[in-house]
Amino acid sequence: MSKIRSALVVSPLAPAFAAALAVAAAFAPLPVQAQAPEPIIIGSSIPLTGTVASFGQHSRWGAELAIAEANEKGGVLGRKIEIEFQDNRCNPAEAVKSVTQMISAKKYVAIHDGLCSSVALAIMPLVERAGIPFVVANASATSIAEKSGVGGNKWTFKVNPTDASLLKALVDWLEKEGKAGNIAFLGEDTDFGRAGASGLAEALKQRNLKLASVDFYQKGMADFTSVFTKIKSQKPGMLALYAIDADFQNAMRQWYGLGGGVPLTGRVLVDQVPKEIMESGFLDGTTSVQPYDPSVDTPGNKAFVETFKKRNNVAPILVSFESYETIKILIEAIQRAGSTEPAAVRDALAATRFQSLLGSTIEFDANNLAHNNAIILTITGGKVVVRGMSKT
Repeated sequence: MSKIRSALVVSPLAPAFAAALAVAAAFAPLPVQAQAPEPIIIGSSIPLTGTVASFGQHSRWGAELAIAEANEKGGVLGRKIEIEFQDNRCNPAEAVKSVTQMISAKKYVAIHDGLCSSVALAIMPLVERAGIPFVVANASATSIAEKSGVGGNKWTFKVNPTDASLLKALVDWLEKEGKAGNIAFLGEDTDFGRAGASGLAEALKQRNLKLASVDFYQKGMADFTSVFTKIKSQKPGMLALYAIDADFQNAMRQWYGLGGGVPLTGRVLVDQVPKEIMESGFLDGTTSVQPYDPSVDTPGNKAFVETFKKRNNVAPILVSFESYETIKILIEAIQRAGSTEPAAVRDALAATRFQSLLGSTIEFDANNLAHNNAIILTITGGKVVVRGMSKT
């Protein structure tokens, strides 16, 4: 029986063939790596400098927290979310200039906030012509809602309550307390202040009552002595105050220096009262209406306050809360729209049903106005107390 041997035969061409393969491999195209999808970008016009820059900072913090939370969950439509801020200095002309530039860039899914009422009103025609959603987080002028939705501008959505709806809730409360019959008004001579005066006058008119007096001051006014003295001489039962930021701080200190003597009401920024004045008990008897207070006792708000404090080393205020929920509402609308196409996002916003941290369900009415709870606050024993909530 013969033996069969196997042998490895090496061709003399093998080394050359191997070298050719090596050269081909060196020049072969590399595998294409998947690129991350482009982020979804929101544009924001807020005052980052100027007299209300502190409010602008809180608006920024609230928006950034909402975006950070969404991105931690993977973003929306498989894309990360970013927000780019432009400083409007609470000045309509500055806002028009910057928002015009933002719109021309054609990269923003929506424009956020405005913050100041005069600014929001100036932005509205721009977004209407461009066909891009504008979500108003903090500007409170009633005219914003009157001009939105069926009012003509279908691209503007107002998340925070109007002054008119807040003041109706306030007057309801004051009437039950027997304090609605003799109210004087002092406010800044802006859309914010004038909306406060007209809203309060209308709420009182529905009860056959009227304001005892109405006075306005120019923003940045240094001396309130004459107007405070005039108001005190009329002996009103309460003074409704519409002032913000540096003007509010200045007014509070001068009111304190003059001895007060008249309980305050209106949109009193109780979280902005100088600490020494608050703790003195000087403002006891004050009754304010606001869309938010950090002490609201709901699970959602408690979690928000805790997270906000850890992130920014300060407690949230009304402005930070409103921006936070407004961005949440916008993100949720983009998700439901399944698209960043402006008209699709606008239609999704109109169909919003969003669970607020305050416990109510936020929906937009025919004027693209949301109706969240109003918070009734009083100052008692040098401390702010939440007395109740009322749907606006």
